[in-house]
Amino acid sequence: MSRLEYLLAGGLLRLLGSLFSLLPIAEDRVVLASPRSARLEGNLRHLHDAIRARHPEVRQVVLLEPYGYGLRSKLAYLLRVVRGMYQLCTARLFIVDNAYLPVHVRPHRRGTTVVQVWHAVSAVKRFGLDTATPPAEPERTFLHRYYDYVVVSSEGVRTTYAAALRTLRGRVLALGTPRTDLFFDPAGMEAARQRVLHAHPGLSGRQVVVYAPTFRGRGRTKRPASNLDAVRLRAALPPEYALVLKMHPNVESGGVATAGYDVVVDQAAELNELLCLTDVLVTDYSAAAFEYALLRRPLILLVPDLADYERDPGMYVDYGAEMIGKKVADTDGVAAAILSGAFDLSGYDAFIGRHAGACDGAASERFVRTFLG
Repeated sequence: MSRLEYLLAGGLLRLLGSLFSLLPIAEDRVVLASPRSARLEGNLRHLHDAIRARHPEVRQVVLLEPYGYGLRSKLAYLLRVVRGMYQLCTARLFIVDNAYLPVHVRPHRRGTTVVQVWHAVSAVKRFGLDTATPPAEPERTFLHRYYDYVVVSSEGVRTTYAAALRTLRGRVLALGTPRTDLFFDPAGMEAARQRVLHAHPGLSGRQVVVYAPTFRGRGRTKRPASNLDAVRLRAALPPEYALVLKMHPNVESGGVATAGYDVVVDQAAELNELLCLTDVLVTDYSAAAFEYALLRRPLILLVPDLADYERDPGMYVDYGAEMIGKKVADTDGVAAAILSGAFDLSGYDAFIGRHAGACDGAASERFVRTFLG
């Protein structure tokens, strides 16, 4: 977002916010807002279901506002966040899972509580306002302001999130990450497995190897990872292995090479549902590693650009000493790790305790009890 765009959009939203704040607050309304996806998913979906189960009398409003970089996309986004500002000014509880412009342009009313339930578990790479190279203006000034509370996955990451989302540490609550509740629900996991198999029947009866890397760059320059040679890996694996690509939802898919994969999953699909069926996860600096750890299954970290990532955006963990999983530098290393089957899972419990200690299957319920009673 350019400075001019921020000044225009921010000025309009502040003006409308002042007007909307003259309206009464609806004590029975909860808003779930996300700029990440056009459909309800992840933490917000789990909270939506938990609120409906415990408080059916609560009216839930869902705002899904994906941001685009073209002029038409920006104008459409502005119109949608006007609606978001109205909801922010008139709802009792406002829940977001990423940066959301109406929250950050002005302080909200005292009668409204804004809670950030960040979309990832723990943190590998530095993010928010805490990257090695700070965000450019105007984002550096306005992003991640005015949260009342931030909900995180463990006591051990409260300080990290306080810095990244400029929220007082005392307002960062280790209630657990709602989306991980799935991994403690055997019936829910089996249902997720069946949904994935229904969509991709070729995975049935095979060892499922999923490549799910995070993106490179930031903002308009985001791009997919390109460190795995899928054709080479497919040739190295026996036919009983299925090689699956799950791209990050926030990268353009047009330039991604898909040759060699048995299945390319819709990039907007829920990763955690796919993880229920995954036998080996290959990733890099994705927070998916923290969630997958809860399943205590083999993990491979393909990190040939580790030195670059440590410089920018920077890392919260010592990859050599702290990260679980088998670390490799190339496709041959991935193949060798899979075929050897020699995965050491002994460090998983301590790792989970540090990074996902509050993820125990009851995170959604704890959230609802905390903020709605």
